[in-house]
Amino acid sequence: MKAGRRFALLSAVTAHALARADRAARCGPFNRAFYARVSITAVGLDELVAQQGKPSPLSRILLSEPAAEDDLRWLLRVGLLRREVDGQGLTDRVRLTPLGREVVEAWPAGETMPSADLPTRLRNRMRRLTAGV
Repeated sequence: MKAGRRFALLSAVTAHALARADRAARCGPFNRAFYARVSITAVGLDELVAQQGKPSPLSRILLSEPAAEDDLRWLLRVGLLRREVDGQGLTDRVRLTPLGREVVEAWPAGETMPSADLPTRLRNRMRRLTAGV
């Protein structure tokens, strides 16, 4: 394969990965504070779960532990997040990947995240169902 064609193919794959990661982030339950925090430090599952009937400050909705884990698994799968590793192996803590940084930095400045419309939410849900997450 010629270098120019290979570069065009890689560019298309990168654009697709960015779009998929952006869609997953905008459709997910986590707010901008979550993405700001995981860009500088690891965040644990316990920080995302609702406490005493109130949503986490890092989430837009009430999340149970299984729901938060499912949402994190999807963001890991699309490449937005990665698991934190310690001396004993993988942990329940996550951080933003370089792809995730690109997605977050592309959002307009402000307190809120860009929202996803209904067709985008349905498409994201279908992708999650077909991926088994």
